[in-house]
Amino acid sequence: MSEPPIQEEDTQSGKPVNAPVGEENKIEQEVFGAQVAPAAQQPYYSYPGRVQPPQKRGGGAGCWLVGLITLMLVIGLVVVGLFLPPFNLGERILGSDFAMLDATNNATQTDDTTLKVIVSPDDAGSEFGVSLDSVDLNAFIANSATTDVVWTAQAGAAVPPYLAVQSNVYGIETTGTTPALTTLDVALPASASPDVLDMYGWYTDAGEWRFIPSQLNAAGSFTARVSDLPDGVALFQASPLDPIVMTTLTFGYSMNTEAQTIVSIVSPTGMQPSLPNTPQRTLVGNPAPGFDISAGYQVMPVIRNFADSRATDPDTVLGIIRNRELRTEHAGQLAAFASAGGYAGVVIDYRDLPPDARDNFSAFIRELGNAMHAGGLRLSVIVPPAQNVDGRWDTGAYNWRAIGQSADYVQIDFGLDPTAFAPGEDRLVEAMLRWAVGEVSRYKLVANLSALSARQVGNEFTPIGYDDALSAIGNVQIDVQESDAGTVEQGSELRISLDGFDAIPGVDTSVQSPFIEYLNESGTTASRMWLTTGESLRFRLDRLSPFGIAGVGFADLLDEGVADGVEESILAYKIQAPGQPMQTELQLNWRIEGANGLITEFTTDFTDELVVTLNAPDGNYAVNVEVVGGEASSSRGGAAVALFAPTATSTPIPTPTPTATPTATPTLEPIVPTIAATAGNPVPPVNSGPVVAPGSGSIVGGFEYGGHVTSAGSARAATAMRSAGMTWMKVQLPYRLGNGTGGAAQAINDARSQGFRILLGIVGSPSELAAGGGDYIRQYANFVGQVAALGPDAIEVWNEPNIDREWPTGQITGANYTALLRESYNAIKSSNGSVIVISAALAPTGAEAAFPGRVVNDDNFLRQMVDAGALSFMDCVGLHYNEGTVPPTQSSGDFRDNFYSRYLPSMLSVYNGITGSQRPICITELGYLSPEGYPALSPNWSWGQNTSVSEQAAWLAGAAAYASQQGVRLMIVWNVDFQNYNDNDPMAGFAIIRPDGSCPACNAMAGAR
Repeated sequence: MSEPPIQEEDTQSGKPVNAPVGEENKIEQEVFGAQVAPAAQQPYYSYPGRVQPPQKRGGGAGCWLVGLITLMLVIGLVVVGLFLPPFNLGERILGSDFAMLDATNNATQTDDTTLKVIVSPDDAGSEFGVSLDSVDLNAFIANSATTDVVWTAQAGAAVPPYLAVQSNVYGIETTGTTPALTTLDVALPASASPDVLDMYGWYTDAGEWRFIPSQLNAAGSFTARVSDLPDGVALFQASPLDPIVMTTLTFGYSMNTEAQTIVSIVSPTGMQPSLPNTPQRTLVGNPAPGFDISAGYQVMPVIRNFADSRATDPDTVLGIIRNRELRTEHAGQLAAFASAGGYAGVVIDYRDLPPDARDNFSAFIRELGNAMHAGGLRLSVIVPPAQNVDGRWDTGAYNWRAIGQSADYVQIDFGLDPTAFAPGEDRLVEAMLRWAVGEVSRYKLVANLSALSARQVGNEFTPIGYDDALSAIGNVQIDVQESDAGTVEQGSELRISLDGFDAIPGVDTSVQSPFIEYLNESGTTASRMWLTTGESLRFRLDRLSPFGIAGVGFADLLDEGVADGVEESILAYKIQAPGQPMQTELQLNWRIEGANGLITEFTTDFTDELVVTLNAPDGNYAVNVEVVGGEASSSRGGAAVALFAPTATSTPIPTPTPTATPTATPTLEPIVPTIAATAGNPVPPVNSGPVVAPGSGSIVGGFEYGGHVTSAGSARAATAMRSAGMTWMKVQLPYRLGNGTGGAAQAINDARSQGFRILLGIVGSPSELAAGGGDYIRQYANFVGQVAALGPDAIEVWNEPNIDREWPTGQITGANYTALLRESYNAIKSSNGSVIVISAALAPTGAEAAFPGRVVNDDNFLRQMVDAGALSFMDCVGLHYNEGTVPPTQSSGDFRDNFYSRYLPSMLSVYNGITGSQRPICITELGYLSPEGYPALSPNWSWGQNTSVSEQAAWLAGAAAYASQQGVRLMIVWNVDFQNYNDNDPMAGFAIIRPDGSCPACNAMAGAR
């Protein structure tokens, strides 16, 4: 599309003014129907002199002397007054060069017509005259003393070093009463580039040049409407300054070493506006921790009217800004908060305000700016992108000009669509920036981008981590004929593939952004993942550079899921280092590894069929794959093969198809599984031997783990958990109608007092839900909202709703549960946006056919949830895994069957496949049942009979390591200290504190850190 013609916006009213079209010796009729009054020829005096008749005053003869003195003073004042505006007799007598403007003759201009001053016929002021002077560009630069404008020497010395004058410098003198608004029209110099030109006004009293909002019109001149006429005006070329980098800091993250080298301003979240119905009055919350007030970056907490951007609260903001007293109080409280905390200032992010709040919001920002600046503090305001409607940029409730006059930074949210950054005057980002630098000083403008990738479904975009965006391609699977012992003979043909969605990679070269399209079974596009890499982000950053704006901001730079190379790209932009190379299309990089390291490595396209004949010594081999593109890479889950040959071959050379490049030849030494080179792609053991827990450093990343306890106040449990390196406690609370929040408050306080974060699993009553329906859902949601206000770290909404033990028989569907989840999520986030909301972990089961109406298989239930929109109402997908009989990295070998819920890798793969990895997984129960030290298990639990305590310990440590390598957000061990052990539920058999008081799993898990 072509860019519509742009109309400027009134600085005060925000109403459009038609851009002039231009005609020599005339100001265009579209402006105000103006007629020119030549400044230096014949001034248009449109008014006669007026003399007010003297008024008769009373008094006796004794007052004659006083009267005479009074008369002389009056005459003297009148004479002086005749030489003052609006009626200046000296100008009349001596021949002034003021052009008097009125409704008929409402414009004047310099001799060379490069500056025009225009007033509205509806408001031409009173006895308003204008005298214009023009100082030659070169004379001004040379600071010539021969100019007729007395202030040029002072003004020349006051030009900031980042501005270079490009036009003549014009002096403006006035007489009479100035109109409310006056239009200035300055011609574009022939050799100047308009994108880097700004209009500045000189104000003698202040001794400074000030930015004047202006827009380039169709006639090739800059037009501005001002309420405060400057003493002079000129066009300057703006030179870029070193850009700043801003980022928000949310709960659970902190400023890492890499971020500290990049970020100029960090904005911790956690503060919200509030109507004065709390002791905190109009400001509540606490800033997220993880920053250092004395570090090399500035701290400006962000105040938001939301905890989750999908559930904003405009009503609270409106209640404040529409009340003058509350507005003033809120501004004062914000300034006091920033000052008391030692912060550099605050960021305001008040979203979704209606257009009719425009004036009130501008007034609030003006008051807040004054309050902040009085204390030496800064103010930044986040605004949504402008919308071009019928050729005019519309900013709704957010008057950019007014905000820019009061704020130090104006942050524009540019959204997640990478195609908006395509170059071209008619493309969104470029067109909006070209307009924006005329509304707000470019040295105040900050472009808010995302450091994460984006998932596109239709026209909707949502942020997603880089690895998560690629997870739907699945993991490695090997199709090969195995022996009864699970081994493969040498020379067997291995067909290697990925088990996820069909995927088509590509690169949109117009924006240098790689993407991957996932296809439905019908071959149509299910979703497109736009991958934010260092190269693609630098392309977007470079689109900002021609406009020389203040810098860039990110809401998610510190989040998990930022791709390799992104931080380096931002740093290069900040120091203005050269850009990165062109983005390349995604490919698959395969590695076949043995105990002694890499066997061979090669690259294929996504559509290549991979067939490998592996001739190598006996042993275990791993097939691992990474998705690579540019500097970024993403590891997928690998697969293993156990190779066996009656006789060893003398020259073991792998021969994959496409052609491989061998890089090593394995020896005949014994081979054991290894995953050292590709963390996260484990090789399941095939030979029996001692159980060994993962070594130090196996648990990676920002992964956190904890345990399910009988009581958060248990010192016995806390001691064991600390020794295991756990940082989370889970407590499950029942909810029944009429319950209070005392139990939740006690659990939160107990956990915090022992130094743990706390997850509350809140489980309702199936019978009360069946009887109450929607009304019960509302009451349950209200309860969890009240609990959220107490400050837990996470809430799991219900428990295993796919079985009739936890949900009403006949009503077990993912859609029904989503209805409860939606209400609960909104209630929790409205009360406390920092609480992590975890969907109810499902009971892993395949018994749906055997128990219709009473059981729904967990994979089917989860699909129903996704179809009902549940992903919009959770921060994390809950998962239970507590029936394992093999090590956590194995995907086969369970004596019962190969149903996916028997194995942790397949559980994670199935869940990520269903959700498209749009949300991380939180394992809220993970345990291994061992009857060691207790009586034999009952038949229903006999599958765990042969699991030893040493296996339990090693497997729990291995599960933590594997989960951390697969991007799991949180893992809760089931359980820590339960002591119930009976035929119906042998809870104590899962406990890591064993009957003798020891905790082998604690040592194993601590050793894996």
